[in-house]
Amino acid sequence: MREGNTVAETPGFELQGLIHYIGRLREASARGVRAALADTPKCRFGMLERLHYAICTYGIDGVIGVSELARAAGKPLPAVSRALRLLEQDGMAERRTDPEDRRKTLVRITPAGQQALRDCEAALNAYFTRVMARLEPAQLERMMEMRNVLVDALEAETAATLRAAKTKEDPDDGKDL
Repeated sequence: MREGNTVAETPGFELQGLIHYIGRLREASARGVRAALADTPKCRFGMLERLHYAICTYGIDGVIGVSELARAAGKPLPAVSRALRLLEQDGMAERRTDPEDRRKTLVRITPAGQQALRDCEAALNAYFTRVMARLEPAQLERMMEMRNVLVDALEAETAATLRAAKTKEDPDDGKDL
C-alpha cells in the first residue's frame, strides 16, 4: 500500500468517475468488437475464443475433456454442454468419446472453427490497430506504460482482502495441532 494521501484525499480523484469510465470503456470496446466482427462469419466468437483458451491452457494435443472445460470455466456441466452444442451446430467444435477412457468426452475446435478464429482475430487486430492510430505517439506510450497499473493494484488489494477475510474466519487455524 502506498504512503501519504488516501485515494479520497487525492486532489481530482473521484471514485464514481473512475467506475463510470471503466463502464464506458467496456461498453465502447464491446460495441467496437461487435462492429469489427460484423463482416466475419458467424462463429460465436466469445464462446469459441474461451474454448480455444481453455484448450491451450488446460488441454492436451488440441483437445480438452468436457468436465475439465467446465471446471476451468467455473460453470456447471449442463451449461457448458449447451454452449458446446451451439458451437457444434455451427460446425466450430466437435465432441467425441475419449478412446482411452470411454467414460470421458473430449472436445476440439474443428478446422472451420480454427479458420473462424483466425478471421475474427484478424478483424479485431485491424480494428484495434486503427483505434491505436488515433492516439498521439506520446499518449500511446503513456498508456502502454500504465496499462497494468490499475489491474495490478486491484489484484493485490483483492488478495489482501481475501487473506484478511480468511484470517477473520479461522483465527486459530492450525494452532491446535
